Amino acid sequence: MAFFLGSPRYKTESSLILTAPPSGGTLSMDPTKPVGLTNPLLQYNDGLRTVAGILILALNSKDELRKLGIEENGSTEIVIDDGRSNADLLGVVTQGPFIHIAVEDPSAATAKAILERAERRLREELTSYQGSLGAPKSTFIAVNNVALIPTEYDGTGKIQLAVEVLVVALLLGFGGAYLMSVRRLRARPAPVGPAGSEADVAAAVPVAVPDAVKGPALNGRSPASASTGGEAAPAPEGSAADRESDDPPTEEFARITSELLGAVTDPRKSDRDGRAG
Repeated sequence: MAFFLGSPRYKTESSLILTAPPSGGTLSMDPTKPVGLTNPLLQYNDGLRTVAGILILALNSKDELRKLGIEENGSTEIVIDDGRSNADLLGVVTQGPFIHIAVEDPSAATAKAILERAERRLREELTSYQGSLGAPKSTFIAVNNVALIPTEYDGTGKIQLAVEVLVVALLLGFGGAYLMSVRRLRARPAPVGPAGSEADVAAAVPVAVPDAVKGPALNGRSPASASTGGEAAPAPEGSAADRESDDPPTEEFARITSELLGAVTDPRKSDRDGRAG
């Protein structure tokens, strides 16, 4: 969808080269002795590359770009360099004074008009710069067009926009799925099964009572029953073990009590016996 909704882009390029005049950069002061003529294509030197660099810097200034009709952060893009941005010129950039101009705009007519305007400004700037230095017109450097790529449709911008929208959509989708999973985990109630099973296990395991707490039965009652008010829980009927544990202590207690009572001497009885004697 983003590919079809994106605005189209049109691109045009131009490659220029600076050439020296046939007579070179010198003008003879004696008209009768003119300077020899040379093929301009054989006069490339570092001076021409220096002039190309000066023109590139001049045209890339904000004032010159404004004169070309290019606004800052606008829809039109322009590149003016020595050919580094053109893959076809990478191998010959250091061999000649090239100037490469590339314009990209949503309108094909606008891109073509800005390219023509940039070439015209380049020639005007070169002429003005040489004239300000007092150079003779016969020695002026010329600008020649090497290659011109006509305005053509460029779909790389729409493809890039579609890829960016797809990446953003994927990131938003993953983020939304993560948030939904976190909300579901937080809203889920805590499990109660393990807690109930632990309580059942604790209730099913009998608690062992130490022998010291139980102790021997005293007069048919255990210490536990004595601590609860002296009333022992009745033993279940028909239990022979309980009857055996209750009867012997009771008979033993009665016997010991009778012996103790018989052994004690009443003092009044001894006095009566003495008077009777």
